Amino acid sequence: MIYKQPIDFNAEGLELVKGGLFDEGSLNELVKDCDCVIHCAGKISINSNKDPSVYITNVIGTKNIFNAAKRANVRRFIYISSIHAFCQIPTTSKLDETRAYCTDKACAYDRSKNIAQQYVLQPAIAQMETIALNPTAIVGPFDLKPSLMGKAIMDIYNQKVPSLIKGGIDFCDVRDVAAATVQAIQKGRTEQAYLLSGKWHSLAELQEVIIHIRGDKKRIPILPAWTAYLGLPAIQLLASFKKQTPLYTRESIDALVYSNKKISNEKAAEELGYTCRPMKESVADAIACYKEQGWLK
Repeated sequence: MIYKQPIDFNAEGLELVKGGLFDEGSLNELVKDCDCVIHCAGKISINSNKDPSVYITNVIGTKNIFNAAKRANVRRFIYISSIHAFCQIPTTSKLDETRAYCTDKACAYDRSKNIAQQYVLQPAIAQMETIALNPTAIVGPFDLKPSLMGKAIMDIYNQKVPSLIKGGIDFCDVRDVAAATVQAIQKGRTEQAYLLSGKWHSLAELQEVIIHIRGDKKRIPILPAWTAYLGLPAIQLLASFKKQTPLYTRESIDALVYSNKKISNEKAAEELGYTCRPMKESVADAIACYKEQGWLK
């Protein structure tokens, strides 16, 4: 299967607007005469507590495009948020749209998605219908940068990490998230959030899928999470010395150790027709895409 650029930027009827979340003029031009705005721009970081741009992009940037849409009398505003806007603990109890938002003790990224989502869903904006979609860890093809999750998959494939930990995360497919977003344009109820989850898988399970695709039996060792916490000072010191992003941070370990294992997509399934394909299909298609891009051999 060949994965090319999914958007034809020369397609008839497609208008491109260059700008940014902090350029009011470009935002006004972007939303002018729009019936619906889908806001999916944001910044993800595994070191967000030390990166002020995460809050600035995810909160201030969201407010900027939201307010531009409001001024332009846009009918519907759809915000692509994150499952991390919600509190993950207790991790073995069902997490649905009634779960409390994350607390002030959460990392800066989680708090930024929480604050932005609550701002978008505020009931006072009667003239504009507002919806939040909360995907879990997104994987799949057309990952053209690659994303943090895409890089993690490639690192496991190439065995560039010394070890994995006993943790995991809920995976969903980018194509299923996109389909749900399209359905939300017409079917989503205003001031509502919809969780777009798949299924929780351990890193060990993810590695087995990648090993099967790679076609050999070489495995990265799986260690208890406490070993990763113990190694944090050395990892941070090495990253500082090399002036590179750390291999992992406390945030990234916490995200794997304390991720909820029972995230419900029942509401999205019922109201938006959301379905999520198996993780192994998403990973296989992602790896095929990376090979097509020349990132993997």
